Amino acid sequence: MEQFFMRRASAVILLLYRRRDWQGKIAAATSGNVEREMLEIESIDRLVLNIRAGRIRTFELTEPKAVEVNVID
Repeated sequence: MEQFFMRRASAVILLLYRRRDWQGKIAAATSGNVEREMLEIESIDRLVLNIRAGRIRTFELTEPKAVEVNVID
């Protein structure tokens, strides 16, 4: 697993890009079952709020590859 150190703003931007990718998967879905994608978006939304508030300093993303992000100020 790769490990990254980023400032808070960069971590939020990374998550917003991931959120946009998940929204793209929903838009491209041929079936009506997008429950997993919606759960991922909700999870990212909560994570963004927690990072912005300073409650979380480390998080992991598993797709498309596993990374660990450490938030620094």
